[in-house]
Amino acid sequence: MQIFNIKGIHIDGVVACVPERKIDNAASLQEMYGDEAQLIIQSTGIETRYLANVGTSTGDLCIACAEEVLKGTNTKPEEIGGVVFVTFTPDRLMPFNASLVQEKLGLSKEIPAFDISLACSGYAYGLYIASMFAKASGKKVLLLDGDIQSTYMSGLDKSTVPVMADAGSATLLSITESNSEWSFTFYTDGSGRDSLFIPAAGSKSPIKAEDLAYQDLPDGGKRRNVDIYMDGFAIFKFVAMDVSKWLTRFLAEIGESAETIDSFVPHQANMYMIKKLGKKLKFTWEKTWQSGDAVGNSASATVPVTVAKEAAKMLITDKENKVLISGFGGGLSASAGVITLDPKAFYKLFQYK
Repeated sequence: MQIFNIKGIHIDGVVACVPERKIDNAASLQEMYGDEAQLIIQSTGIETRYLANVGTSTGDLCIACAEEVLKGTNTKPEEIGGVVFVTFTPDRLMPFNASLVQEKLGLSKEIPAFDISLACSGYAYGLYIASMFAKASGKKVLLLDGDIQSTYMSGLDKSTVPVMADAGSATLLSITESNSEWSFTFYTDGSGRDSLFIPAAGSKSPIKAEDLAYQDLPDGGKRRNVDIYMDGFAIFKFVAMDVSKWLTRFLAEIGESAETIDSFVPHQANMYMIKKLGKKLKFTWEKTWQSGDAVGNSASATVPVTVAKEAAKMLITDKENKVLISGFGGGLSASAGVITLDPKAFYKLFQYK
């Protein structure tokens, strides 16, 4: 197992937002599932989700969050030394979203700005890479993470509709004289990449007319080739078997455990899955931060969304809280980090208008 350590990084703020439309799963799933709708909600634990209006982009959500975190931390544009944007649903296939952020926020033209194309595991990747740029430049770095999954989601697909949602976030990093050390590790199993993917629209399979036609599925749902396909059982098996063992090894190798870590912030795939994962790692449900029940599964943005929503749970002391973050899903891919969160940093979750 490779462990990546970095010292002297501080999170000045984490801001996240959900989009315009609040979806009540009890009502929205009634037509699709009938009398079984409540059973689906109980099995996933997701009661409400947020979806973007047509025309609202990933960039719109994340830039709104970036503006809030700069304002909330009294940070000027000239203090920003880099932009890292994690998304698999950019505003356009080309150019990259980070260039839009540079222009909209009035940042220097002489900074690194780039996108990272990852799904559920993306936040810890982005946090580690953004931290390295902060250390190298001595300046603050903006990490944006968000997705508009609904653009690529069939409203008739029984595997994705109950859980998937949209969200954006912005995390502001700076260097600090503190000797606190963060540790990261990463995991990739490409043999399972077809468990969660979009069949058409890449260079491998350019879109054809027939890709836009809905196909009947064995469970009574419908999906197009340009929509997200998810094998929910394969993802659950990946998390329950591979990820849980991998995270256990990670904690052992860095000398940490559920006893030494204040909180666990997992990707909010669904509430049943993260409860099982937390239990395997010996984290109580109280120490496992949650947001998926209220806002849904917004891919890698679920981690910063959860931090922004649940930060008030940190002990209000001068001591930074030690937190395990982890994302897992499409790829198949997983990431993890043991980081510190400052109770006095700026945290906010709001609804985009």
